[in-house]
Amino acid sequence: MMRDTILCLCDLTGVMARPWVEHGYQAVLVDPQHGCDHEDGAYLKLACTIEEAFDQISVLVRSGRLAFVAGFPPCTDMAVSGAQWFARKYEADHMFQAKAVSVAEQCRVIGEMSGVPYMVENPVSVLSRVFGKPSHTFDPCDYTAYEPLDNYTKKTCLWTGGGDSKCRLATRT
Repeated sequence: MMRDTILCLCDLTGVMARPWVEHGYQAVLVDPQHGCDHEDGAYLKLACTIEEAFDQISVLVRSGRLAFVAGFPPCTDMAVSGAQWFARKYEADHMFQAKAVSVAEQCRVIGEMSGVPYMVENPVSVLSRVFGKPSHTFDPCDYTAYEPLDNYTKKTCLWTGGGDSKCRLATRT
């Protein structure tokens, strides 16, 4: 079975999947903001939460076609850049941060259970207290040569795992 599909969780735009699709992969994007489930060329866009997509994700994992998992849990309730609003958010919903961390944990667990390389991305946030130190950090300006509009600093963390100790992303197996 060829590993020809990537799974992107909490991904509305598909920007992460684009280079993969350009190299022949299929992409499954899970995000309730898609409006309705639909296929768009090599993209299958599921308009649901990760929890609502568990059955479809499970089928994909068991199929052996999965090559990579990327999770982009919303950062608005976790990023330290928004800490000034945490007290107000807490008053409105005492569970706001637990709910946000739960989505990030769903991304991490799906990555772990998939058996393939995975990453969970978030700016500097409370996730370091939950997941531990990130595997990698970067600022968008580190990649300005690739995208001039990304010439800004925003320390971003990646928690990675899965697969073997060497990243096999460049070749399909």
